[in-house]
Amino acid sequence: MSWIELMARKTTPLVARGKARQSLLLESTVKLTVNILLAVVATSTIAKLLPHYRQQKAELDRLSTSISSLEKERDGVWQDFSHNFDPEQSGRIMREQSGQEDPSRHPIVLIDPLQNSQP
Repeated sequence: MSWIELMARKTTPLVARGKARQSLLLESTVKLTVNILLAVVATSTIAKLLPHYRQQKAELDRLSTSISSLEKERDGVWQDFSHNFDPEQSGRIMREQSGQEDPSRHPIVLIDPLQNSQP
């Protein structure tokens, strides 16, 4: 075997290694480019959604406040309803609203006996 043939055999693996490195480099570059592109798209999408998110959060806070005040109002109305339609208190409620007393009730006036017996 001649020296030229020996050199040709040695250079062939170097060329093959160089091509393998080039293909790895190309593959890595393509992967990196695709990942960077995906990151840019994701970031721009989040940036577009952020104002909508803030608007929805403000609306939710406003509705929560409204619900809270309506629940307080409902509790007060429910207490009035329970008070006004309680069968055990119906007589007292009628007296409160009409200002009249039950005719079967007699007022009791307490008099101090010592105070009346003064000379």
